Amino acid sequence: MILGDYRAGPSAISRAGTSAYILRRMKIVKVRRVGNSNVVSIPREYEANGYTPGTSVLIEELPGGELRLLPTEKVRDQIAQIGRRVVADHPEALRILAEHDPDR
Repeated sequence: MILGDYRAGPSAISRAGTSAYILRRMKIVKVRRVGNSNVVSIPREYEANGYTPGTSVLIEELPGGELRLLPTEKVRDQIAQIGRRVVADHPEALRILAEHDPDR
């Protein structure tokens, strides 16, 4: 199907548009062996997001087997965000814990 070929029908065009959007945000790269490690090169276009040479990254394996990369400088922000959410979602539990603090 050629994008813009209306003979293919509206649903095919919609699928093609969705695929084009997804593929603009994704890049296919290969895993290479370097010494005893597997290496994935990150395209230069991601340098603006903090993935520059020498940057430390956290690699997290997600439940489905996917890997997520996060520059370590952003880990602190993520931990603070999770902490704020826990405090907001469970104020009563935190109050009970504070009341039972032996050093208080």
